[in-house]
Amino acid sequence: MKRVFTPTKKKTILILDDHQPASQGYLEKLQAQGFKVELTAAFDSTLQFLKNTAVDLAILDLCLPGINVVELIKKIRSDSGLASKPIIALSNPYLGALTQAAVEAGATKSVARVDITPERLLELVRELGVSASPGGRSAVGALETSQEKLSSNLLINRSRMVAKLRSSYRNFTWTRRQDLRRGALLQMHRQLRLLAGSAKMLALRKIVQLSTALEALFVELYAEPERITASVVRTMAHSIDALAPLLDCPANPQDEVIPSSKILVVDDEVIARQLICSAVGNAGLDAVGLDDPLAAQRLLKRERFDLIFLDVEMPGLTGLDLCVKIRAMKSNRRTPIVFVTSHSDFGSRAQSALSGGNDFIAKPFLLVEVALKALTWLFKDGAQPLPRASVQPRVAANAGGQEPQLATPHDGLELPRTSSVT
Repeated sequence: MKRVFTPTKKKTILILDDHQPASQGYLEKLQAQGFKVELTAAFDSTLQFLKNTAVDLAILDLCLPGINVVELIKKIRSDSGLASKPIIALSNPYLGALTQAAVEAGATKSVARVDITPERLLELVRELGVSASPGGRSAVGALETSQEKLSSNLLINRSRMVAKLRSSYRNFTWTRRQDLRRGALLQMHRQLRLLAGSAKMLALRKIVQLSTALEALFVELYAEPERITASVVRTMAHSIDALAPLLDCPANPQDEVIPSSKILVVDDEVIARQLICSAVGNAGLDAVGLDDPLAAQRLLKRERFDLIFLDVEMPGLTGLDLCVKIRAMKSNRRTPIVFVTSHSDFGSRAQSALSGGNDFIAKPFLLVEVALKALTWLFKDGAQPLPRASVQPRVAANAGGQEPQLATPHDGLELPRTSSVT
């Protein structure tokens, strides 16, 4: 009896995607292995596609701008025909609560998008029992072509990318209307993902790390706009400006190594100190925490640190006084110092600059804001305290109650007045 050859039906994978470059790499890898890959870009279209099409696996990014993916997972699980559908959730390591919510909603697997590669994604697909059709082809050539194209596009368009991000930031700071602020946050989020996607494909680690933290901040502020403070907006401005010089020299990404950094946190409040150390740890950085400023002074005389967080008010020796002493030390004279303060008044912030500090962050702070602050200063070339001679004119000019401009990035964004973001 003559045997009739029946071609094996390809397994279908659905990716909820905003067409960022990194996702293109996943798509090409999966297609090359014999999968049929479908893309959707919205909540409703994803749900309808899953209901109307035989899909073997769904890959959903938890941080898509403007889409509540956790709610989407709940909708999928509430449908009897989709209740057992495997779902991979791509998460952000700074958004632990969002990742946990996705797992509780029914995500089968959760993996940090910053750590995922096309090869690792393929492994996860196989672990979930979704096997490719035979006859898949190698994706090496296609991926190499994509990387060459991305490298060229990034080099050509990097100035335009940063300019758009800065423009959206200005729109964000120039309005008090919450709907317009959320719209500007969405714009920045989309522009950042495009930049981060290209950087991830090219293994530009510093850009990816900084972008991942900045994305997490955008997500949190979009969900809770009441958390927008002058301190947060300041951190956003510095981080956006820190991306520009990183984009100016992406020539040899394989040689880019992020060195281990020593960070000191000095705060007599145990909860605040632990939170800062935890936030720094989320960024993959190591921190030493001390509650005694005098012990910190002795340690700083012996060891050099790459970044220091100082609480302003501490018994025995204030953070401001300790900062002055640090600036007289050979070992940490040029170490960036970020003051942590519960004060929102102009005077204490101006005094922070006069004492030799580089920056400040206000309590209560978001954990991702602390991580972003640390990454920004660690990736900033030649970070130096603001010269005292240049501080005093700014203090005088801002004596009407506006926020002093500490260590404003060179050729960067104009920091907003306090009144414009409260």
